[in-house]
Amino acid sequence: MNFEVKLSVQEILQNKHFEHARVIAGKSGLYRFVRWVHVLEITSIENLLNGNELILSTGVGWKEDKDAFGSLVQQAIKSNAAGICIELGTYISKVPQEIIDLANSCDFPIIVFFKKVKFIDITQEIHSLLIKKHYQTLSDLEEYSSKLNQLLLSSNPQKKILQLLHDYLKVTVFYISNQGEIQVVSKKTSAEQEQIIKLLKDDKIPEHMNIAHQSVQALNQTFADLFIISERNDITEFESLILDRSSIALAQSLLRELYIEEQRKTEEAEWVRTWLEGRNTDEQIHRYLSELEPNLKPQGCTVLLCKADNLSKITSEFTYLKLYVRSIFERRGIFLFSHIEKNKMIFILLNNRKSNDFKCRVKEGIEDLKKSEFIKKQNFSKLSFSVGKFVNNLGGVKNSYHTAKETMNIREKMPNSLCHYFYEDLYIFRLVLAANEQGVLHEFISDYIGPVISHDQQNNGELLKTLKIYLQCKGAKKETAEQLHIVRQTLYHRLDRLYELIGRDFMEPYKRQAIEVSISAYEYASVSEFPYEYNSIIKSS
Repeated sequence: MNFEVKLSVQEILQNKHFEHARVIAGKSGLYRFVRWVHVLEITSIENLLNGNELILSTGVGWKEDKDAFGSLVQQAIKSNAAGICIELGTYISKVPQEIIDLANSCDFPIIVFFKKVKFIDITQEIHSLLIKKHYQTLSDLEEYSSKLNQLLLSSNPQKKILQLLHDYLKVTVFYISNQGEIQVVSKKTSAEQEQIIKLLKDDKIPEHMNIAHQSVQALNQTFADLFIISERNDITEFESLILDRSSIALAQSLLRELYIEEQRKTEEAEWVRTWLEGRNTDEQIHRYLSELEPNLKPQGCTVLLCKADNLSKITSEFTYLKLYVRSIFERRGIFLFSHIEKNKMIFILLNNRKSNDFKCRVKEGIEDLKKSEFIKKQNFSKLSFSVGKFVNNLGGVKNSYHTAKETMNIREKMPNSLCHYFYEDLYIFRLVLAANEQGVLHEFISDYIGPVISHDQQNNGELLKTLKIYLQCKGAKKETAEQLHIVRQTLYHRLDRLYELIGRDFMEPYKRQAIEVSISAYEYASVSEFPYEYNSIIKSS
């Protein structure tokens, strides 16, 4: 348990050993906390204190030396000591007025004993008090935690936990969710509560208002903020611990509610599956959504596929995984439906904000998901994401789902330089995939760059690479040579060979387009599952 128990100087003065003692300076500092009692009889003490010590002394170290006494008090004040207790009579007869004035100016308590006291009895008694208070604090924390656990087993625990926190600490409690919902437990008027809310939002808390804050977190996400506000005293470490225990209980309550809600949504999987298959009419979709979420006004949607080799091995974690993914996207104004199929999860993402930045928010959600600690702990193998076509009509989910699968298929085979999540960013590879499915891809590649590929295979050459860079540089020979890291003469030699193989007209607009598509198609085919078959066709052509 990482906290310290402290007694105030005022509390210690109630002890029987101080019945003949009197505070002669620094009465305004009696609120100071004491964490230890220390006997000191020397004048150089600055390096012997850590702060909040109550010093006991007979004055033998300085006797009637006023300057040494003053130096001692200054060092104690500088070291943030709680106060000093001096036994008058044997070595020191009185405390000089200058030192009393210094102590008063710094609210530093000076306490004098007019009768002899046993310092050993004082230290034992106060240290015993500190230990007892420590155990009492532990007991109080356990008692409070027990009450929280009981509330977690009741209905509507969130409201009851906030009420318990308020009653236990006698402070104002504010609970602010990420959606902007605010719950207040306070004896303040509505106007006063509104004023505090404004101060919290503007981050302009006045000095007289002591405040402590704790986030309500679950699944590595912050769902709400919990505040306690006191206008009486500073927030103590004990009160901070009570606040922390309360926030954890609220997180447990929230997680349970979210889990139950996710379980309910799991039961809707059959309806989602029929939606993906296009068997629901627009009217059925909108009616279902209005019953489920009356405030949901989707501005288009898309389908996100999440695929991993070992996804099926964590069946027990599916609900938490879906819950986590939902929290990621809902923070970005995206409502989510989910469905599981073997080694992939299918998410229907409904845009609940303006559509101009929908794609950007989807991408942010994917990136946030990939780098999250929650996902890393699952140790997914070959985790990948693909996003289908954006559709304005909710009945077009089937089309978005089909294009998401196409995107996944292409991304598994395309060059690393084009690792886009979105169907619309696949560019020419969409035509490449269609040509491959039609069975004309190999013939197309062979017609336009087949001789170049055969030459490179037979001579271990780099004509195809040269051709690609030359086209990318729009025929600029100097830039091409620089990118290939070759001299201009070598480039001329390669271009002459390309002229022989595919003709001098390969920079003509239509032929150039066909060659560029052929190069992209060859790169796609080279990393797909059929390169051997393709190479055989090239060799036989």
